[in-house]
Amino acid sequence: MKKSNIFAYIELTKLVEELRVSNASGQLKQKLKSQSAYFNIIEPRYFSDNLINEWEGILSLIKQKGVKVNEEGKVVSNAVSNTIDQLSDRECEVLVHKVYSLYDQVKQEFQ
Repeated sequence: MKKSNIFAYIELTKLVEELRVSNASGQLKQKLKSQSAYFNIIEPRYFSDNLINEWEGILSLIKQKGVKVNEEGKVVSNAVSNTIDQLSDRECEVLVHKVYSLYDQVKQEFQ
């Protein structure tokens, strides 16, 4: 069985560290938005076979609302940012806990 790519581990580590700081300070939604690029650069193929589905589930959740377009049809917000804008604080917490859980599993693969 292949383990997750070191890139996924390193990038998830950075993401989780940022989210933990913001969770403690009550700025979770804003921090999710500022860290949203991680959800676009960490691809499912970087995860072990056991964890691909979990990351894909997180991605489908964080992109569920799709892109936001203006009246002219131009994209004004990507799918991740648009979805985060529409999440409640509780939904943000649930999403972050899923990321934490996945991170813990990836971390275990490297120990």
